Amino acid sequence: MSPYTKAALSAIRLIAAGFIISSLVWYCPDLIAWLAQHPTGHLVMLFFKAVPFVAGVLLFWKSDDLAKWLTKDLD
Repeated sequence: MSPYTKAALSAIRLIAAGFIISSLVWYCPDLIAWLAQHPTGHLVMLFFKAVPFVAGVLLFWKSDDLAKWLTKDLD
């Protein structure tokens, strides 16, 4: 694997981890409210908070192919 591909792979995985962590941080207040037996937010808002998590997981899953595609001309 070329150093350009490794750098691209690291950057893509870092972005994916940021998406996953930010989504988990947005879910923390809802989790605390649920544990305290308070009503949580609307289902639509919970869905929108899950979108970055799903995007991060998909990005992390396809990061190898994406890094190779981005650096195919640099090899």
